[in-house]
Formats: sequence, structure tokens, C-alpha cells
Amino acid sequence: MLHTTATIGRFGRILALGIASLGCTGCYTFASVGSGEMAVVHTPEGADPHPLAPGDYHLGVSDTATHYTVRSQERAEKLEVLSSDGLSIELDASIRFHAIPNEVVALDREMGEDYYGVLLGPTLRSQARRVVGRFRPEEIYSTQRELIEKEINDGIAKAIAGRHVELEAVLIKNVTLPSAIQAAINDKLEKEQAALKMKYVEDEQKAQDHVKMMQANDEAERQRVVTQSAADGLKINAQAAADAKRVEGKALADYQRAIQSTLTPEILRLREIEATKALADSPNTKLVLGPGSTRTMVDLRGAGGSTAKSAPYPSGG
Repeated sequence: MLHTTATIGRFGRILALGIASLGCTGCYTFASVGSGEMAVVHTPEGADPHPLAPGDYHLGVSDTATHYTVRSQERAEKLEVLSSDGLSIELDASIRFHAIPNEVVALDREMGEDYYGVLLGPTLRSQARRVVGRFRPEEIYSTQRELIEKEINDGIAKAIAGRHVELEAVLIKNVTLPSAIQAAINDKLEKEQAALKMKYVEDEQKAQDHVKMMQANDEAERQRVVTQSAADGLKINAQAAADAKRVEGKALADYQRAIQSTLTPEILRLREIEATKALADSPNTKLVLGPGSTRTMVDLRGAGGSTAKSAPYPSGG
């Protein structure tokens, strides 16, 4: 009797489990993937190789979904590093990155949701120490910040290549040095700026002096050209005057040679008489000694236009 009762109880429990199992055949879980996300579905057999895009999904009762943001993300880091001379420096940095959408399954399999803590954070700190350790404090503080950012960025990009995450940028927002060092650097920078300003003023003065010298040279050259032009003009005028005199003399000589053959004694005597007559007609009192072998002295001293008197005058006397 007791055996029969135990058998019936065991059968009832098996039947209840069977009914429960049949009743859960239609059970499922619900997953919602938001905009800018991808989800990796985990089943009892393992991760589904096909990630879920944004949307709503019904999953199996034993399935779970791990969500990954594929939008740009930014994390701030306060980095403690050493300069090339061993000085402790604090950098306020940030890193921007995003998971590669079609590689989230591999990212989930290799590193999981905390891939920043596993990969990016340690790599950023390591690269920052490596790069900053090659620079002096004043370079880190002022002149080489962009170069440091670029070298850290390049180092991280190389280190995480093929790890299903894409680096966008590394930014150094602030550099904090010990107060004494920072004051010394600021003083040095101010002196360098003053020196640069003084050099600029000197260069500006030199440039102005050079311009003035060029202007003076140009004026001297202009005066030289003017003087040379004037001298050339005088030389040309003198040469022209000389040429004119030469031409005039040649013309006079040619004229004299031309008329020399026509001057007979009779013509010369006629010219003499005409000249004497002209003198006689003058109101002034005159004595004229005529030319020729037998010179004639003509007395033109008569008043009131009286007739002139002449007398022979020996040429030898």
C-alpha cells in the first residue's frame, strides 16, 4: 500500500515537470537595440556571429544581448608622467574613439564591454609616458604640445590596429607643473618674448635704414644721370657751335675765293671813289688818306657841305 502511494507520487511529479516544460515552449525574452548601438546575442551555444542593428527583437528564453555603442565616445584621463629631466608633470588629457560596427562580435569575444579599461586606457597612459619622457618641461608646457599630441595619437593608433576599435583623437587640455618650475618657465617665456620684440624693432629699423639708403642711392643716381645729361647736352651744343663756325668759315673762304678772281684794279678804284664820296657826304670834318701807290689826301673839313679838296700824297712819305 505504501509502495503504491510512493509510485503514484513520483509519477505525479514527473507529469507536472512535463506539463511545465510543454508550457514554456512559447516563452521568450525581449531585447531593444537603440540608435547608435549594436548588440551581440549570446545563446547557450555561444555568441551569434550576426550582431543586432538598432530595433526591437524577441530572443530565446536563455539568450542575452550585450550592447555596444558605435558612436564617438570621449574619456578624460589625468596622466602622471615624467619629463626628460625627471620632473613630475600632470596632464589633463582626453581620448575620443568608437567601436567599429561590423566588428563588435570580435570585440565582444576578445575584450568584452570593458574594452576601454582593457585596451585603450592602458595604451593611452603607456604612450603618454613614452612620448612626454623625451621632452623638457618648458617644451611640454608651451612649444611642443601639438607635437606631443600627434606622437601620442600615432602611438595609440599603431598599438590598437586590428583590435576592432578606431581612435579619433587624443587631446592634451592642460599641463600642470610644480609652481616654482611653472613660474620660472613663464619668466623665461616673457624674456624670450621681450627679446623677440626687441629683435623685431631692430629689424624694422634696419629695414627702414635700408630703404632710406636705397632712396639716397636712387637720388644720387638720378642726379648723376641729370648731370651727365646736362654735360652731354653742353658737349653736343659746343660741338654743334664748332661745326657751325667751321661751316661758316668754310663758306666765307669759299666766297672770298669765288670773288677774288673778279676784283680788278679798275673795280677796286671804283669802290675807293664810292667810299670817298660817301665820306664826303658826311657832315663830320675828316681827312682821308686814300689807298694806292699814289695816295690822295682828301680834305673833307669844309663847312656847310663845301666842295672837298684833294691833293696828291706820295706813298713813300
